[in-house]
Amino acid sequence: MRKFVQNIVSFSLKNSLIVLLGTFLLLAGGIYSYLHTPIEAFPDVTNTRVRVITQWPGRSAEEIEKFVTLPISKEMNTIPSKASVRSISLFGLSVVTVTFDDHVDDFYAQQYASNRLGNVNLPSGADFSIEPPSGATGEIYRYIIKSRLPIREVTSIQDWVIERELLAVPGVADIVSFGGEEKIYEIRINPTELQNYDLSPLDVYEAVSKSNVNVGGDVVSKGDQAYVVRGIGLLESKADIENIQIEVKGSTPVLVKHIAEVKVSAKPRLGQVGYNKEDDVVEGIVIMLRGENPSDVIARLKNRIAGLNGGELPGDVQIVPIIDRTELVNTTVHTVTKNLIEGIILVSIIVFIFLYNWRTTFIVASVIPLAFLFAIIMLKIQGLPANLISMGALDFGLLLEGTLVIVEHVFVALEHKAKKVGLERFNKMSKLGIIKKSAGSVAGYIFFALLILIVALMPIFSFRKVEGKMFSPLAFTLGYALLGSLILSLTYVPAMCKLLLTKNIEEKENVISRFFRVNVYRLYTFADRHKKAFMIGFGALLVICGLKFSSYGSEFLPNSVNLDESVRLTKEMKKTLENYDEVKFVMTQTGRPNDGTDPTGFFNIEFNIQLKPAGEWKNKGSKEDLLEKMRVSLEKYPGINFGFSQPIQDNVEEYVAGVKAPLVIKIFGNDLFELEDYANKVAGSIKTVPGISDVNVFKNIGLPELRIQLHDSKMAKYGISTADAQAVIEMTIGGQAATKFYEEERMFDVTLRFEKQYRDNPEKIGNILIPTKDGKKVPLKEIATIDYHTGPSFIYREGSSRYIGVGFNIEGRDLGSTIEDAKAKVAKDVHIPKKHKMTWAGEFESKERAAKQLMMVVPISLILILMLLYFNFGNMKDTLISSVTLAFAFIGGFLSLWFTGTIFGISAGIGFIILFGVATIDGIVLIGVMKENLQQKMPLRKAISEGVKSRIRPVVMIALMGSMGLFPAALSNGMGSEIQKPLAIMIVGGLIICMILSFTILPLVFYFAYRKKDAD
Repeated sequence: MRKFVQNIVSFSLKNSLIVLLGTFLLLAGGIYSYLHTPIEAFPDVTNTRVRVITQWPGRSAEEIEKFVTLPISKEMNTIPSKASVRSISLFGLSVVTVTFDDHVDDFYAQQYASNRLGNVNLPSGADFSIEPPSGATGEIYRYIIKSRLPIREVTSIQDWVIERELLAVPGVADIVSFGGEEKIYEIRINPTELQNYDLSPLDVYEAVSKSNVNVGGDVVSKGDQAYVVRGIGLLESKADIENIQIEVKGSTPVLVKHIAEVKVSAKPRLGQVGYNKEDDVVEGIVIMLRGENPSDVIARLKNRIAGLNGGELPGDVQIVPIIDRTELVNTTVHTVTKNLIEGIILVSIIVFIFLYNWRTTFIVASVIPLAFLFAIIMLKIQGLPANLISMGALDFGLLLEGTLVIVEHVFVALEHKAKKVGLERFNKMSKLGIIKKSAGSVAGYIFFALLILIVALMPIFSFRKVEGKMFSPLAFTLGYALLGSLILSLTYVPAMCKLLLTKNIEEKENVISRFFRVNVYRLYTFADRHKKAFMIGFGALLVICGLKFSSYGSEFLPNSVNLDESVRLTKEMKKTLENYDEVKFVMTQTGRPNDGTDPTGFFNIEFNIQLKPAGEWKNKGSKEDLLEKMRVSLEKYPGINFGFSQPIQDNVEEYVAGVKAPLVIKIFGNDLFELEDYANKVAGSIKTVPGISDVNVFKNIGLPELRIQLHDSKMAKYGISTADAQAVIEMTIGGQAATKFYEEERMFDVTLRFEKQYRDNPEKIGNILIPTKDGKKVPLKEIATIDYHTGPSFIYREGSSRYIGVGFNIEGRDLGSTIEDAKAKVAKDVHIPKKHKMTWAGEFESKERAAKQLMMVVPISLILILMLLYFNFGNMKDTLISSVTLAFAFIGGFLSLWFTGTIFGISAGIGFIILFGVATIDGIVLIGVMKENLQQKMPLRKAISEGVKSRIRPVVMIALMGSMGLFPAALSNGMGSEIQKPLAIMIVGGLIICMILSFTILPLVFYFAYRKKDAD
C-alpha cells in the first residue's frame, strides 16, 4: 500500500499539468455544484409518513374513534415497512399517522395508504384526505391577508383564489388556511311555521337537495345544425333558495321562505388568528414538498405572490408575508459562513506563522476551498442538501493535516539541501528528486492517518431515525471533505510544490514558532526526567476522567373552554407579550385550522413570538432570561399550562413523540378515566424533580356533552326509525348541508338548521318534532333522555392501545440524570398496575437509541482503526503504542466538556468520534520518525528526543489548525450555534490536550516499550 501511495505522488510530479487541469475542473465543478446545492437551515430529521385526515362534523371523540379511526388504523396496520401507527380522535376529526422505516420513499407510502383506504367503509358524511408529503421542516412561509372587506369574504378569496394559485407553484405541497369564516348559505328553519304546514325537517331537506341540478338531454337537430340539450336547474341567487317548493297543500305551494329565513352565514368556527393589533385575520401557511430546495420554492412563491398583489386580487386585498424561511436560512447560513471564514483565516495565519513562507502558506490554504468543493460535488451527486449541522462541523484545520505534513516535510528537505549546497547553486538545480523522496516518505503515513479519520466517522453512519437523519449529512460532508483532502495531498500538493518551491528556500523562525519549539521541547525533557511521575499521573487522570464520565450529564438534543372565551384570553396574553421591547411581533393561533391538519381544540393557543435581532435588544440579557420573564408575567393566568418551544422544534417533537412536547411519558390502557387519574399522579410526581418544567397532561377527559340517548322501545311504540330520528337531530341542531351553491368557480354549502332560539337549551331541543311512519310528529323528549355528561375530548392511540401523555421540558440541567431522577420519583410515588404500560418518549428516546448504537459501533470502529494502524506500522508493538492516543482523545475531549460546563450529547459524542481519528495522526507522525531514527542506529533516548524535536512544528500546527478551525464556532452564540457548539468545544480543547499528551506521555510509552531492545 505504501508503494502504491508513493507511485501516486510520483505520477503527480511527472504529470503536474494533468493534475493542475484536473484541479481546475474540480474548481469549476465545485462552484457549479455549490450554486445548485440546496441549503437548509436544519435537516429534515423525520421518517416518511402518511397522515389520513377525516372530518365528520358534529361527532364526539368516541364516535370518531369507533367508526373512523379504528377502521382506518386496522387497514394501515397491514402496510409493509410501516414503523408505527398513531391516531388522535377528537370532536369531528380523526387523524391517523403512519410512519415508515428509513428506506421507504413518499411515493410508496402514499400509494400504499391510498390503496388500503379503498377497503375502508366510512360512515356517510365522513370525508377523508391524505396529507401531501412534507416533513417536520416543511413549513416555509406564513402570510396574512389584509383587506377592509368582511372577514367572510376575505376567507373566500383565500380559499378560492389565493390557495389555488399558490398550490400551483412548483414545490408547494399544501396551503393550510387558519382563521376566518367559511361562507355558507343557511336555511334557518322556524319550527313553529314548520308545524303549521305539517312538515318535518326531512321534507325540507329532501326538497332542497333535489332542487339544484342541471341535466343533459343529448342533442336535437334543426336543419343542418345540432343543438345540445341542457336542462338548467342550478340555484343562482338567494331568492332561488327561498323559492324552492317543498310541498303543495291543496292548490297552494309551500316554499322555503314560508317556513325559514335564508341568510348568508358561516360554518362554526374552529380557530381564530390574531396579528399584533388585529384580532381576527386570515392566515395562510405554506408547506413545502419533501426534498425540495426551500430557497428555490420560496423564490417562486414570492414571485407568484407579487403577481397576485400586483392587481390580480380584487379591491384592496393584499398578501402580507409574516414568516419567511429564507430569513432563518440566511441567518443560520450567515452564522456558519462567518465561523468558516474566520476559521479559514485563523488556519492560514497559523500556517504562515510557523512556515513563514507565502508559497507554502498558499499551497496549504488553497486545499481548503478545493476539499470543500470536492465535498459539495459529492453531496450533489448523492442528492444530499447542505445544512447548518453538516457545514458547521467542517473543521478546515483537520482537512489540512495531510497537506501540512507533506508541505512541511518537503520544505524542510529543500531548506536542508539549500543550506548544504548554497542558495545560488540550489536555485539552478532540479528539485524533482528531493520533492519526490521527501513527499513519498511521509505520503504513506498521511494516507493511513486520513483513512483512519474517515473510518472514525463510521459510527455516525450507523445512526437511525431522528439522530441518523440529523447527523449522517455531517458524516458524509466531513468524510467527503477528508477524502478530497487525501486525494489533493497526494496529487495537487506535490505538483504545487514542484511549481512553487523552486528558488530561495530559507527557513525563517519568528518569535511565536520559536516559543513553541523551545517550550514544547522543554516540556518533553521535563517529562523525560520524571517518567514515573508522568506515567502515574496519566493513569490517574485516565481513571478520574473515566469515573467522572460514567456519571456525567447527558442530553440529545383546560379542555372545556369555548372559542370566544379562548379568544378573549388570547387577546389579554398577547398584550402582555407585546410589552417586551425584544418582541418584533406576536401572531396568535387559537383552536385549529379548518382542514384538520393540526388536531387540537379551542383550548389550544399558540403564540408565534418573533424576536428582534439580539443586537437590537435594549436589555442585554440572554434569550433564556427573556423566556423566564415571560413565564413569570403569564403566571397571573391560573389553570393554563405554558410551554416554550420553536416552530421547527415543535413539529419535530410531534413527529417523534406523537404530542407537542420535547419529552413525554405515555401511559397505555383502555379506561380513559383511569388513565387520566394516573397521568395526574405522574405529573404531580415529576413536578418536584429539579430541572423539570412546563409539565402538561394531555387530557383525555373534559369535553362537556349534551347527550341525547334514544330509547328503542319508545321509538318502536311511535313507529320512528333510528335513522330518521338521528337525521333530524343532526340537521336541526348541528346543521346539515343539503346541496351546494355555485358562485362562478366558488362553491358553498346550503345548510339546513333550526333558528338559534329554538335549539339553545335542552328543553327546546326536547320539543323538536320527529316524524313517524304514519305521518304524525312526536317531540324528541318522548323518545329520548336529554342530559349533560362529561366525555372524552381526545383519544390518543399508538399501535392498538389507547394512551395518555404527560409532556414536560428540562431546563438548567442535563437530560440523562434528570430522566433517571424522574423515573425513580415516579416509581416511588405512583403505582401503575401491570395491565397498564408506561414508556418514556421524545428526545430522550433518540438519545437512548443513539447511545446504544454507539456502544455497539464504536468498539467496531476502534478495532478497524487498530487494524489500519497495524497495516501502517506492520507490527503489533507500534500499533499498541499508537493506540494510547485513543486515551489521549478521551481525556482531552472530556476535560474540554468538564471545564466549560458543556453537557455531553450526541453533538459532543460526534466530537469524540472525530477526536479518536485525529489523535492517531500524532501517534503515526511521532512513532514513524522515532522508528526511522532507530533504524539509523541512533540510541533510543536520542532517537526519541530527535524525533520529538523534528516533529514539534507539524504536530503543534496540526493541533492549532484543528482548534482554530472550529474556535469561532466554539465561541459563537448566533442563531443555529447551539448544535455545532458542543462539537466545536470538544475538538478545540481536545486537540490541544492531545498535543500536550503526545509530547509527554507518548514518548515515554515508546521508551518503555523499546528500552529492553535498546539495552540488548
